[in-house]
Order: sequence, then C-alpha cells, then structure tokens
Amino acid sequence: MNHPGRGIGALRDFKFGQGIGGTVVEPDGPVTAGRLGRWRFTYTAGSSGVALGGAVRFTPPNGFSAPQFADPAAPGCCAFSSSKKGASLAPSLWEPELGLTFLPSSLTLTLSGAQLEEGDRVEIDYGWTPSGIPGARAQLLAMPAAFNFTVDAAGDGRWELVPDPPVIDVRPEAPARLIATSPAQAAPGEPFAIRLAVRDRFGNVVPDYRGEVRLTLAGGKARLPDPQEMSGGIGRIAGAAIEDPGVHRIGVEADGLPPARTPPIRVAAETPERKLLFGDPHCMTGLCVGEYPAGLDARGIVDYVHIYARDAAAVDFGACTSLGYRMGDAEWRAVLGGARDFTEPGRYVALPAYEWFGMRERQDGNKNVYFLEDENAPKFDSRDPESDMPEKLWAKLGGMEGRALTIPHHSTSAIIGTRWEYHDPRYQRLVEIYSIWGNSESEGCERPLVNPAEYREQSVAAALEKGYRLGFIAGSDSHTSQPGYSNRLRLKNGWHGGYACVWAERFDRERIFRALWERRCYATTGARIILEFELAGSQMGAEISLPSAAERELVVRAEGTAEISEVSVLKNGSAAHLFRGRGESFEGRWLDGASSGRDTDYYYVRVRQADGEMAWSSPIWVDVE
Repeated sequence: MNHPGRGIGALRDFKFGQGIGGTVVEPDGPVTAGRLGRWRFTYTAGSSGVALGGAVRFTPPNGFSAPQFADPAAPGCCAFSSSKKGASLAPSLWEPELGLTFLPSSLTLTLSGAQLEEGDRVEIDYGWTPSGIPGARAQLLAMPAAFNFTVDAAGDGRWELVPDPPVIDVRPEAPARLIATSPAQAAPGEPFAIRLAVRDRFGNVVPDYRGEVRLTLAGGKARLPDPQEMSGGIGRIAGAAIEDPGVHRIGVEADGLPPARTPPIRVAAETPERKLLFGDPHCMTGLCVGEYPAGLDARGIVDYVHIYARDAAAVDFGACTSLGYRMGDAEWRAVLGGARDFTEPGRYVALPAYEWFGMRERQDGNKNVYFLEDENAPKFDSRDPESDMPEKLWAKLGGMEGRALTIPHHSTSAIIGTRWEYHDPRYQRLVEIYSIWGNSESEGCERPLVNPAEYREQSVAAALEKGYRLGFIAGSDSHTSQPGYSNRLRLKNGWHGGYACVWAERFDRERIFRALWERRCYATTGARIILEFELAGSQMGAEISLPSAAERELVVRAEGTAEISEVSVLKNGSAAHLFRGRGESFEGRWLDGASSGRDTDYYYVRVRQADGEMAWSSPIWVDVE
C-alpha cells in the first residue's frame, strides 16, 4: 500500500510533518566529491514548536562524514546552539540497525530548559573544528545529496520529516580515466559503435569533459572513424568496422587521459549461434536504502537507474532490485513501468525485479526475484506471514516456472547470508557468486566478503555439494542507484561490482531470461571477459548423462581484457586441473578419465587475469549412467 505524505526509501517510515518548520544550509553551493567542507544548518521551528523532551535529529547522507560531537579533531564534529533563551540541547548519536533501517548515523539534540516556539532556531555547525579548517568530508559519489531533519515535536517518540530538506550538489573530480566498451561479437566489415565514459578517480562520470578521441587497431584491417570531438562525459563513436576475422581490441586515445582499449571483439564470418551480452541485474536504489538520488520521486529514481545502466555503464541489461518490503504499490508500479518503457530489444533490456529481504530467523538470506513479464508481476513481502519464508515465496510463484527466478546473493554473509536450508529448482536456478560485497565461492577465496562471513556452510561450494544445481552470475549491489559500473557501498568501500554474462539467442528480454533460466551464463568481477566452457559438446549450465567409463573432454575458451594468468577446472568443489595462460587469448582441452565414485559430478571453470580480474563459468553436471 502506498502512503502519500511519507518519505521514500529509507525515510518511508516517516510522515512529513505539518507546521513542523523548515531547514536551510549555508553555504548551499556545490562541493567536489571527497573534499572537506563545513556547513551551517539552521532548523526553524514551525507552528507546532518543540516541547520539552522533544528533539531535533540531523541525518547527513550516506558517504558524508558521520556526525559526532566528542572529538573536534575527528571528521564530522558538530557544534550546536539554540536561539531560545534558557533552552539546552543534549546531544546523542542514533545508529542504524541493519534490516530495520537503512538510514545513516544521525545526531539527535534533545531539548530541555525551555520549549521552542515558532521562529526559534537550532543551528548545527557540521564540520566544525577549533582551528576553523573544514572537518566534514563529502561523499565520493557525485550526485545531489539531501540532508534530512526529523523532529519529535511533542517528545512522545513520534518523529516527523521536515519537508524540503537542504540539498548539496556533489560534483565529480577532474577527469582521470576513459572507459571504452564495444560489442563482444561482430561480422567482418559489420559497423558497430564504441561507447565511451570519462570518469574521475572515484568512478564518477565527468559531464564537462571536452577533448578529441582517436581510434587505432594494431594487427588487423579495419575501417575506423576519423578523430571526433567528445563533448560531455558519455560518448558514442559509430561506424567502426573490422575486416579481418579473429579477436581484436581497439585502442582509444582521448585528450588529457591515459589510453584505453575496448574489451575483446570476436570477428567471425559465420553468424554466431548466440549473442554474448553483459548486464548488472542487481542494483539497490533510493526506493529502499536512502537518499540517492535526492529530489526524485519513485519513477524518477527508476528512470535514473536504467539511464545510468544503459548510457553511462553501457550494459546490455539491468534491473532495479529495491527491497520489496520497503516499496508500496506506487513504487512497485514505477519499477514495472520502468522495465516496460526502457526495454528496447537490440539496445537495452530492463528486467522487472525486486529483492526479497530474508534476514529474520530461518528466512535463509536475501533473494532477488526476477520476472519475464512486466505486466501484473506480483511482489511478495518478506515480512508478510504468507510469504515470509522461501518455501512460501515459491508457493506464491506457483505456475510461473520459466517466467520467474529467485537468485540468492552474498550467501556467506554472517548476518544476512544463506544457509541453504531451502531449495526449489524450479525457481532457484542461479546464485550471485560475486558482487561489490565480495566473493562467496568457497573458503579461502580471493576478494572475500567485506562484512563478517561464514564460508563453511554458506558458500556457493557448500550449496553445490548439497546437490543444488546452481548457475553463476555476478552483479554490483552497490546501493547507489548506479548499476553496471560501481565501486561504492552504502556505508564503506568494497570491491568493484561484477557482471552477469549471458549467451542468448537474441538481444531481447525473452531470450536473456531464457539464457538465465537455462544457466547459459557466467560471472565476472566487472571485466568483459569472453568465456566459453563445454563438456562432451554441451555448454555451461547443462545437465548431461554419460556412461561411467566414458572419458570426458572439457574445452575452455577465453578472451581476456588483460593477460590471462591461469584457468582452473574445478570438479566436485576441488581443483582438478590447472592451465597456465599465455597472453590474452586462451584455449585449453582436458580429458578427465578419473572416476569419483559419485552418481553425479559437476565441473566449472575459474579464470584469473594478471590484473586480478576473474570469471566463473556456470557448472556442467554429469549424471553417471
């Protein structure tokens, strides 16, 4: 149910107050990402005043220095005062509780001595230091950021939002790097476009970049466009074509920036059976976790997500996976409407989705729920007794086999992880093995979770050993409304976000969804690696049957974005064979004649590049006849 007059996302629990007053900030101009600043916020009481025992609460955006009052030498120190004679303000810090709120830390000032009447003021000097040097650091994320105030006017614990919070525009730093993307496949002489994004050192798009862009290709014949002027942080150069079959990487130079290259482009005369598409199907947004981006309504947030994914990150598909229990009907309609309106076959596909948030006892972790159709797709609440357990959720999805998927993520989280107590192969066919929070593959893995983790019983390897037939994807889960290229968490820095990579017959939602359901997909740590894995002629994600005495030939092909250092074949959760890489292209074959004595064996491949980027194929399962 939608609640008019309420906040959005993490502020959904609060109503906007009537006659509660207003807030302003000085200075109110823009600030550069990551820079120190000092701001004076003034709350002016409205007609309701603030009673004795009432309080004013100040909540800076996530990413800005957390407010504090104990240490003037530490970031985020706040000085405060009231214009009301005789009034005293007692400070305390309010800390968020995971799963109950996604608000950041806040400063609460409780009133005593004299009540506030209309026109009385409370001033908070955020970033105060004894020396006068600014002491609050701006967030690294370049977008408008709101500083919210809530007021307990009567002192009875009923907090209300102050309307029209001050917003400070956080601007990117100077241009630092160029990101170039391209299709993974092309026919000889077939024109294609190269997508460009100029970013600062924190990964923000720099919209005021101006410069000439030049394309080069070493070791192949190509028709490349003449140098072009790029105006803005996002660009597109159309009309590039490569004549020679093979795998190529186009060099890109732009004024004032280090040179870049496209990911590998496989050029082949034969039309490929399937298209390789890259996406980020996991993005938390301002619909549920906070104030990003400030000043937008529900549909505005959804539009921002898909525009960023399509244009800034240049991914082929994405999803707005906000927490289902934090969205009302209006927000869910906005998600479905965005999925409908932004899906444009051949250009970008938006998947209808939400996150089922299962952190309560025995709920067995979080799962993103994806739908094939956007019309009338249902949303089931993890707090509703009729859908608050995984088996209840799957029962509610009854009849949607092949049209709905539930995909667990960060399974190894010690707080909101997955203990693999429940499974339904009709819907739980994939696992998100990697995201900005880290890698859930197995104990001792690279890029472990940034939060407390439990690998032994909760890893992806543990699920596979239980017999669950799960393919692999990755995503970002960045909590910033920016899918496809993100390296920021809600509260801290983590790993770089990953990609879900699918082998689909066509570039449309139906075929992308089918590729996911059939596990014709793999995960990467954010590099656009081309990866193919076959066993006895069957592709990744397949279930096959072979005689016990039959030799099993495994074939791996990979094209890296950097030198491939090694390719590991894992059988039944253990390393079975190791290939050493030689350069950016790899092809290897291995015959496995060793019997495990099991009724079913499973194999998957892990690729590691010299620059640390990784990829994981979905497994192939062999049922022994």
